[in-house]
Amino acid sequence: MGQPAPPPSRRDGDLASPGWDDIGIFHAIAESGSLALAALRLGLSEATIARRLKAFERGLGVQLFRRGANRLVLTVTGAELAQEAGKVAAAAERFASRAKSARTAADAPVRITATTSISLFLTKYAAAISADAGGIEIVIISTRDRLNLARGDADIALRMTKVPDEPGYFGQKVGRLVQALYVRRDVDPATAPVISVSRETSSRIDEHIRAYAAGRPIAARVGDSAARYESIRSSGTVSMAPCFMADADETLLRLQPPPDRTADDIFLVTHEVSRQRPAVIAVMAALRKVFRENRARLEGLAV
Repeated sequence: MGQPAPPPSRRDGDLASPGWDDIGIFHAIAESGSLALAALRLGLSEATIARRLKAFERGLGVQLFRRGANRLVLTVTGAELAQEAGKVAAAAERFASRAKSARTAADAPVRITATTSISLFLTKYAAAISADAGGIEIVIISTRDRLNLARGDADIALRMTKVPDEPGYFGQKVGRLVQALYVRRDVDPATAPVISVSRETSSRIDEHIRAYAAGRPIAARVGDSAARYESIRSSGTVSMAPCFMADADETLLRLQPPPDRTADDIFLVTHEVSRQRPAVIAVMAALRKVFRENRARLEGLAV
């Protein structure tokens, strides 16, 4: 028998196929701008990082960085490839998240993240949501921070903004949160202290409250809507609060019809990572039901 044919050699000008690890090292250097920081991030020695980068550039046949005194600066080509490396890194993170989700126990609680006001609404109906989902335990995470669903920080998010424009996200509008001006029934609204919000929280609500105040001073600015409700109820102030809270409180009086321009749409947001779990699908259906059944309360129509 003859000798086996040798593998075809790479011709001059052919591009070496970059490895996953090398792309990851390049991405870390591009983000940090430093061999030392990239080495610390990846748990490798700086010498190893430098050697791998040099071999990576040699294999690609292009210079990726210009060497400065204390920092590496991307070349034009390097900057273009860094964008592609970022996409590879994001895909790798989604891969890891999907694998993590696949390992989730079938009976693990379903975590729902929402703002304080929506969390309070969910708390009122938590037992019904769990029962409608087949007895699944739910965890309500009350925060204004946007927890990363792709990373598995939560399974479901209820947000006042539209679905993130990123791969893997799904969302639908499930309701509308309406607020109105309220005062306690035993308080004169003409002399009650006025509580508004910061413009960073909601310029629409701030403008509406200041228009009602008609020049009266603003006593304080409170961003959280549940805290504003407590201020009206306990401190005798005038402010805006969610209608589903304040309308159910017989001690409070609605001063005006709720303005449409200060209302917020509520979106049910999930990610393909968590949507693989039957428990998450069941809780999503239960959430849609509770928002559908309480539409009038949320929109201030059940007075």
